[in-house]
Amino acid sequence: MRDAERLVEQQYAMLLSRDVARLPDLYAPEAFYAMPGVTVRPIELPALLRTWTGAFPDLRVDPVGAVRTGGGAAVELRLTGTHTGTLHSPYGTVAPTGRTVTWEVADVVRARKGRIVAWRSYFDWSQLLDALGVQLEGLSRAAQHDALALPV
Repeated sequence: MRDAERLVEQQYAMLLSRDVARLPDLYAPEAFYAMPGVTVRPIELPALLRTWTGAFPDLRVDPVGAVRTGGGAAVELRLTGTHTGTLHSPYGTVAPTGRTVTWEVADVVRARKGRIVAWRSYFDWSQLLDALGVQLEGLSRAAQHDALALPV
């Protein structure tokens, strides 16, 4: 579906230009955006993504591949950024490390009538936190499971 691909490209462009205030315009009113540990409504999305661009001000999005589906698209990408701001994670906050890190993401997006109805962003918190030098050994198995759970 061309709508989904166009909407995905628009959202990535808005993120990279730090023009996230207009992101809710891409979404249907009943839509949601989910990533491991958090699900938000469209109106809450700009604040969520500002936490990421605040933690990684030089964030880059490098698409690896995409697959069109009947009602949407799935996109594989690599995110790269230098961790110079506070990162808010399901484990709590991570103080700036100054490290440049790359992590892999898969975004699955469904669209209907020219609007996003669901955006699920999948990534491995342990991969990202390990690259930042954050150790997970101190967390209980249940806490690790809860923090690394995929969005529903």
